[in-house]
Amino acid sequence: MKMLRALSARASFGTLPRAFVPSIERAGASTPRPRSGRAYVRARADAERSVETGEVETTAALVGTVVTAQANFLRVVVNGDAVIGAHARERRRQVEDAKSRASEAGASSDVERLDAMLAREDRTTELLCVARALLKKIKKRVLVGDEVELSGIDWVENRAVIDDVVGRRSELVEPPIANVDQALLVFSLEQPPLEAKQLTRFLVSMEATKVPFTLVLNKCELLSDEEVADWRARLEGWGYDAKIVSVATGRGVDELEEALRGKTTVLAGPSGVGKSSLINRFRYGSALAGALESVESSTSTSEGSDSEGEEAARYITDLDIEGGGGGGVKRGSRSIEDEKWRVDLASLDLQSVKGVGSRSGRGRHTTRHVSLLTLDIGGFLADTPGFGYPSLEGFDTEKLAMCFPEIRNAIENSDARCQFADCTHRHEPGCAVADECWEEQRYDLYYELFEEVKQIAENERQAYFRESRVKTKSATGKDATRIEAKLETKSHRRVSRRRARMETADLRKAVAHDADRDDDHEDDFDNVEDDERV
Repeated sequence: MKMLRALSARASFGTLPRAFVPSIERAGASTPRPRSGRAYVRARADAERSVETGEVETTAALVGTVVTAQANFLRVVVNGDAVIGAHARERRRQVEDAKSRASEAGASSDVERLDAMLAREDRTTELLCVARALLKKIKKRVLVGDEVELSGIDWVENRAVIDDVVGRRSELVEPPIANVDQALLVFSLEQPPLEAKQLTRFLVSMEATKVPFTLVLNKCELLSDEEVADWRARLEGWGYDAKIVSVATGRGVDELEEALRGKTTVLAGPSGVGKSSLINRFRYGSALAGALESVESSTSTSEGSDSEGEEAARYITDLDIEGGGGGGVKRGSRSIEDEKWRVDLASLDLQSVKGVGSRSGRGRHTTRHVSLLTLDIGGFLADTPGFGYPSLEGFDTEKLAMCFPEIRNAIENSDARCQFADCTHRHEPGCAVADECWEEQRYDLYYELFEEVKQIAENERQAYFRESRVKTKSATGKDATRIEAKLETKSHRRVSRRRARMETADLRKAVAHDADRDDDHEDDFDNVEDDERV
């Protein structure tokens, strides 16, 4: 009967006009028809326009680059070259609709702004985005530097939703950033002073990422040439060729800047070493030099400083700069008082800079989130917050050993191999890493980190088994699947009815068995009493 009904229904389609035949009977059945009438008319017009103009219709999601992440919001830059086809038409439609509404409301300023958007040839746009809830459920974090797929784009208000993250070519945990080509590990020789323990920990963390990096030692003007040479020779013994620079005087900055051309570079290091000052020097060195001259002239003409005990600015690194304003709210011998330079610097995207603490001699936590900035010579530069000591989670003892150039170079350059396959390169006999390969303090630091990694691994083995955070379920379509968030195992998760019934039945059996044993025991006891009476 079902087959007869299907045949009769199919035969009845032949008597109807073509417009009433369902889409499955048409040649273009693979493309579903939009439900909304307006959407259908718009899609039909877009298809006819693409045929007339010869444009290739793009149905892929629009992809942008995350440049800033702060709290739950991310700023994504969409390249204007990617806004073509359907995306370009949707952008124009939204702007024209907003313009017509603004005209009806009499908002002339909004009309002018929207006209400028339509007339602008470069469609590069910065969007304020939030991540899709599914990404949070499956613990898929969106990092600065990620290429992301966007949906629900509001071109007028510059808002969008991040649907997914494109595959990464590299990833750093500390600082959290993705898709970088190289890194600059920045430390200062003085203010704050360079410490071997902190430096070793940063070097090990950077070695583990497999991202090429350069060790940069800043503030060389604060030490004598002999002290700088001693540090450089010491680091060469560790296996590193450190670049000596001075952001204040400009020594070595131009050579370092040339290595950044056309690449995405991240700056990492502790607070107060001059990462933000180095970025400002790379991007706006000439403007800061002019502002410094105005500060020097105003300081020399004034009778005294507004801030007692505070030295006047001598270098561009001595200026207290509020991001985006060149110290617009700062007053004193380290701020910019000249109105011309204050206005000029206010238009620049400067990074906030403050001097080290006068009492502690340590850096102040000025940069609070990761941001990706453009360079005039081409490429991107990422400014990151400073932190004290990177974590060693995810390390094992073998991975830790390969993060020390002393061990790595000794094994590669030696014809002999360690006597034991699981050699830890500490006290085992027949180790290929000789004692002369080590500096005494450096060996002690390796021993200390080895014990810490060993303890972390032991804690992870004793921790509760971590189950997968996602599960795959079937979806509509042939061989289609979808990913859903998987609930974490919890002690208060609801027990199934079947399991509860089984546990109840077992408990009843156990109670009945204990009752029988008690009865038997009482009978035996009564028999013994009877025998005693007899």
